[in-house]
Amino acid sequence: MYDHREIARAMDLFHFEEHSPGMIFWHPMGWRLYRIIEDYMRGVYESYGFLEVRSPIALSRALWEKSGHWEKFREGIFVVGSLDKDKEDLNPDYALKPMSCPAHVGIYKSARRSYREMPIRLMEFGMVHRNEPSGTLSGCMRLRQFVQDDAHIFCQEADIQNEIRNFLNMVSEVYKAFGYEKFSIKISLRPEKRLGSDALWDKAEGALIDACEALKYAYELLPGEGAFYGPKIEVSLEDHLGRSWQCGTIQVDFNLPQIFDLAFVNSEGAFEQPVMLHQAVLGSIERWIGILLESHGALPLWLAPVQVAVAAISDKSAQWALYVASKLRRNGVRVELAKRDATISKKIRELFERKIPLIAVVGEQEAAKGTVNLRRLGVSGQQEIELLDLEQELRNQVSSSLSTTILNVN
Repeated sequence: MYDHREIARAMDLFHFEEHSPGMIFWHPMGWRLYRIIEDYMRGVYESYGFLEVRSPIALSRALWEKSGHWEKFREGIFVVGSLDKDKEDLNPDYALKPMSCPAHVGIYKSARRSYREMPIRLMEFGMVHRNEPSGTLSGCMRLRQFVQDDAHIFCQEADIQNEIRNFLNMVSEVYKAFGYEKFSIKISLRPEKRLGSDALWDKAEGALIDACEALKYAYELLPGEGAFYGPKIEVSLEDHLGRSWQCGTIQVDFNLPQIFDLAFVNSEGAFEQPVMLHQAVLGSIERWIGILLESHGALPLWLAPVQVAVAAISDKSAQWALYVASKLRRNGVRVELAKRDATISKKIRELFERKIPLIAVVGEQEAAKGTVNLRRLGVSGQQEIELLDLEQELRNQVSSSLSTTILNVN
């Protein structure tokens, strides 16, 4: 079993400090990994008809009170405000958002909506803050500041099952791309502290159960575990070590559209209230990275911040090493030129300690023949290969890793 914090230290990805508990200091290679995942997810969301948005990090207390978060989620909210000059007390006028729901409601309400636009799918890589107790913080797995693939769908009731089907297809596609073949589904039902009538909860819970049964997904019911505004499907993946991780979620919400008086013009010209679906495929991107590191130990080639390190045996082959690195980089390969003044054996050992998948060693013989001596992480031995063949192998491996089928959205 791997500890993601130890792997991150070896790979020089990120660190934590006591000055910002539960918040990550990203190093260059860690931030590169984060962006690789974000860019991949951006493409997936776009293929399913989502439009990316960006909303403020702080919203007024009045908005959180209206949404119900201030009452139901107050202990988990970081407040922001102005100091009372006389009493030196904080007036909590604003709160750092713990989720993006009210902000996306604002975007929906900014224009008159028609049934012809429905469903409207919005998503953002939203930075959120949650005031988790210090004793519960645990590396990437439990943070106070993190980013969610935070998505909201505004649709008609007739669209609910189709949107849930799309969500489950996204989950299957994305998890498979990251090396996870299995996932399980749990349906979290109404909690004791909640918004809305029992009739609305009956309708929302029924929609989730009906969708899972229609798609023939097995599920487990979790009474009392739903969000305060609606029930949800929770998706847990099983890694190759047999461990279960709760990541994705989709929630059916009839309450916030009612609270914020959301409407669209239906086919008969009358105003109708939409249903709001809250979804995330990965959940916290930081937690997803922690899971990846712990389940794989080393990242697959398409995710590795550095895919190939080029190491010269001596100064006599330095120019060929520079050419190899430049040629690979121009072909979109993430390359590092090992410049450290050390013996070649020490360079190789240090590069493999950082979990770099491929090391191209070059000496005078390789320079003369236009080749590299390729070494692979976790594989004994080496392979002399022409530079053109290495480029083709890298293209094939990366494209094979990403050859998941993206289903068309109806």
